Amino acid sequence: MKENKNNQDYETPVQSTQSEESQSLEDTIRKIKPYIDRLWAKKKQFLIFNSVVLILLVSALLFILKPYYKSTIVILPDFGNQSSMAGGLSNLASMAGLNFGDVNPNQIYEKIIFSEKVINDVVFNKYFTNEFEDSVNLIDYFEVEADNDDLPILLQQREKFLEVYKSLVEKRIKTDLDRITTSLTINVTMPEPLLAADVANKLVNSLNKYITIDRQSYAREQSEYLFNRINEVRDSLSYHEDQLKVFSENNRSITNSPQLLLEQNRLKRKVEIAQSVFIELTKQYELVKLEEVKDTPVVNVMERAEQPMEKAGPKRKIIFVLVMFFSILFSSFYILFNDKIKNYFRLLTK
Repeated sequence: MKENKNNQDYETPVQSTQSEESQSLEDTIRKIKPYIDRLWAKKKQFLIFNSVVLILLVSALLFILKPYYKSTIVILPDFGNQSSMAGGLSNLASMAGLNFGDVNPNQIYEKIIFSEKVINDVVFNKYFTNEFEDSVNLIDYFEVEADNDDLPILLQQREKFLEVYKSLVEKRIKTDLDRITTSLTINVTMPEPLLAADVANKLVNSLNKYITIDRQSYAREQSEYLFNRINEVRDSLSYHEDQLKVFSENNRSITNSPQLLLEQNRLKRKVEIAQSVFIELTKQYELVKLEEVKDTPVVNVMERAEQPMEKAGPKRKIIFVLVMFFSILFSSFYILFNDKIKNYFRLLTK
């Protein structure tokens, strides 16, 4: 009998743990039961509030939040002479009001692409859309209106352009430069899939046009300078050669005249100097012409942007879950602590 009693009094560690967990669960239920009872007592208020939130949320998701589409285009790094390319692009960037050091071309593209000179062609280009029968530019597509109709037409157009420009730069165009591969990814977000792809392609075309057509590279400017300088030196060389020729024809015997010998040597030095400068400039000109061909900056696009098949957003499921979660959380908190909150503010106002 005594042994059985000792066995009953003795509990294993597992039994003890289970007993503690059971007691802890009971204590937890006992603590939260008043809150559950209070919510149940005001279930009507709870349901009405969350039902209103649900109706408003569904209406917003269906009728207010419009779908948008994202089109992506990738610019690959240039695997040629990057130092020469970056040098020419740095000069182009400085012409656009941007200042860079010796960096990768795609790093410069990432900045130039947001300049007004590049965006201007994108904004005023005509696009085919589902919203309009005829092709329209982005100002007409987004139906941008001037704030002040009394302004001159040009200023109104400028105001409209700046509004669309701000929207593109801040919201609709995003870039991502891979620090390892240095490839540049451009994402364009638009309300229509075809419009997103067209704007992305036009953006890269405008960048390419700005670099290769509208702006001269540093090497091209050098070649123009050398070309003009060579013409000047050629004329100077011809002039000095003519002077030497005339002197030689007029003074066939000068061996006994130190003054004539001195004059002849002086004329020969002028010819030799002009000839040396001409030869050196010609060499530099040919080198720069070769460098100009290598330095012609062409955007290396991996593939053109295609029309996205699926919308990029809004994420309706995620928005629905988050809003309903916080709605339930807020309504529960308000019902449970409404009296305490009112008493607290009442004490503050006394």
